[in-house]
Amino acid sequence: MYKNSKLYPDQDAELSTVQEAAAVYNSPFDRIRISRKGLSPVFVQDLMQSYRLNKQEVARLADVSAKTLERHFDSGRPFQGLQSDRLLELADLYLEGLGIFGSQDKFLTWLETPTIALGHVAPKDWLDTHEGIVMISDEIKRIQHGIFA
Repeated sequence: MYKNSKLYPDQDAELSTVQEAAAVYNSPFDRIRISRKGLSPVFVQDLMQSYRLNKQEVARLADVSAKTLERHFDSGRPFQGLQSDRLLELADLYLEGLGIFGSQDKFLTWLETPTIALGHVAPKDWLDTHEGIVMISDEIKRIQHGIFA
């Protein structure tokens, strides 16, 4: 079993928030399986609510058009491939931030606030790339250990 287990929704699970994700992955193999199986539109809508994002913002972060996002929501078709990978990264980051900041409001306020460590840019502005998410995660870890830039 891997040290840092993550919570992810199983396609068949009924979810109300990202924090209540129903399936746990204990290895990279499980994460790959979940990503390949796809993420339900319900999970993506919960992620939207957790981050307080609108459809255009989620479409940009998942690298799909707003129209494609809407089609997934309307049809119930799961998000797969690179979109599911990015959405899983965002879910990881949300849970990590929630754990460190202690509340959704504090974490989301931090995401909106420009920080020196991220080039005087709000962390939220880096969410659209893998490397940006990694930078934000690294900064959250520094905060956890009391290292402020």
